[in-house]
Amino acid sequence: MEIAGVPHELIRWTSRRSDQIAACLTELEHEYVTAVDDDGTSRFLRVVSERARTKLNRIAAKMTRPPKQKARPLAQLRAWWKASAILISGVAADVINSLLEYARAAAAAIRARGAAVVDVALAAVDVAATVFVMNSGGRFHRRHLLAEARRHLALALRGRRRNLGLDDRIVTAAIATYCLDISEPKTSRGQQPGYRLYTARWALSGLPARRPPIPAPDPDRQPPADPGAPNGPRHPE
Repeated sequence: MEIAGVPHELIRWTSRRSDQIAACLTELEHEYVTAVDDDGTSRFLRVVSERARTKLNRIAAKMTRPPKQKARPLAQLRAWWKASAILISGVAADVINSLLEYARAAAAAIRARGAAVVDVALAAVDVAATVFVMNSGGRFHRRHLLAEARRHLALALRGRRRNLGLDDRIVTAAIATYCLDISEPKTSRGQQPGYRLYTARWALSGLPARRPPIPAPDPDRQPPADPGAPNGPRHPE
């Protein structure tokens, strides 16, 4: 995570935890690809898959987690942070002492480059498309549209304060133009606007039909197959 106006050296100084996890992950991956059973065969694949790397990353994060420290006053923590940043990060002391002013100046420059006017129609289609893709089965509620509309405004306005009700206008336009109500309410609460269920209005008939995925065994527990082995089971003659 980077913040405008904050020197990159200071950000790197605060990312020591991720460096420790990365170093531990490298060691775990080496152990993974070199692990063998009692008979000398490889226990896992010679290449670390994405699934295995995700598991190893969780293990590395747990192994490198520092012990919990005793609670201290916020003022004491801030004083320690400032002194440590000046001594270790390599950033000038005057920059650290005026860090808030640097960040505010950078934010003002960024806002000056962004337009203050939001295209509601364009925002509506962007919000509807994003929510449709991000939710399982392409089904969503009004709250999902509202959350995405606010994220869209935060990006479009570059942190400026949005006009009151602008997020609701985008959601209303998205529902009216690009959303289809597929609710089947069985209670009075289900008939309320906040509980209505929607999907995208645009036609998807032109897309190729998707076949359900076939479950596959976990490849991380099996060594690579012998290229000379038969592809299927042998049947008795």
